[in-house]
Amino acid sequence: MIQLVDPRGTLERPVKRLARRVGDPSRLRRIGFLSNEAEHPTGPHFVGYTRVLGRMLNERLGITDFHLEIKPVLSRPAEPDMIARFQGYDAVVNGLAK
Repeated sequence: MIQLVDPRGTLERPVKRLARRVGDPSRLRRIGFLSNEAEHPTGPHFVGYTRVLGRMLNERLGITDFHLEIKPVLSRPAEPDMIARFQGYDAVVNGLAK
């Protein structure tokens, strides 16, 4: 009998819970946008979509408080200080427009 062995050893995955949900969208007041890419002049880009989303959220729910952060490096996670700037926001939309 052949036994396969993973060279990384046993992987323990931490238990992660989903973020608390607002429930009633009319309770949303502050929305953050975390873009994985900087704005560029051609093609789809998430920063442009955030402007459209902001207008729609304002028209439909009356939300006027938005905050945008752009990660400096696409392939790396957002730095803790960048994440901390979203403290107190009701929701954060993270995206990449490709």
